[in-house]
Amino acid sequence: MKPIDKITYIAFLINIFAILLYLIGFPVIAMTNPNLFFKLTENQGLNPYNLVMTIISMIVIYHWGYCIWFLFKYDRYSKSIFPLFFFNGFYAPIYYYRVKIKKRPLRNKVNTETAEQLDDSMNESEFVELTRKNIIGVLQLWSSKEEQLEYLKSVPIAQVSNELFGQWEDFYTPDTEVIREAFSTTELELLTKFENRLTEIAEMLNGNIAYIDKFIETTEWKELNLLASEILRGLK
Repeated sequence: MKPIDKITYIAFLINIFAILLYLIGFPVIAMTNPNLFFKLTENQGLNPYNLVMTIISMIVIYHWGYCIWFLFKYDRYSKSIFPLFFFNGFYAPIYYYRVKIKKRPLRNKVNTETAEQLDDSMNESEFVELTRKNIIGVLQLWSSKEEQLEYLKSVPIAQVSNELFGQWEDFYTPDTEVIREAFSTTELELLTKFENRLTEIAEMLNGNIAYIDKFIETTEWKELNLLASEILRGLK
């Protein structure tokens, strides 16, 4: 786990503690210690109680800000945007838990599940073109070690190895009409070949995918890298 991930995970735990403190701790303390308010405001607020609360609040704000950044960077079509904005620090741990710990699929690209969210100005042919472009883009990423490492440099907190599998799962929806319109029968056979092998390797790894700098040294990565390059040649 990278340093920024460790810091954010700690902030996630502190955010949960802060919520429990706000919703349960303060009411209980207020009932058992009526002088709490005076302790918090004594010495014009320059006291240990206020100092601790200020630090906790700053950490909560950082964690919420991180979740906002993550959403716009990787999950921009997620419905979580509304509770994250309206409930901010109270919802941030829920969002973080879902996307970073449980690793639910991210919704950063337009696919068939989010087609209803498309602007009316995008017609059917443009959507088909976008679908083809997205799938080819994932294959290009799989085929290039340089692009994967560059992605890691530009987004240091990203788990690029997981994203390689996740993006393919997000974009490649073989049973949909848009996929059949975007690719020819021969091209679909190539995509199915990649899909089948990627699925087999994903099941074999069972979620234990190394960080990209280590993953690119594995036989699994090398096989999918070569396969992606082969399929890209067949799509041109």
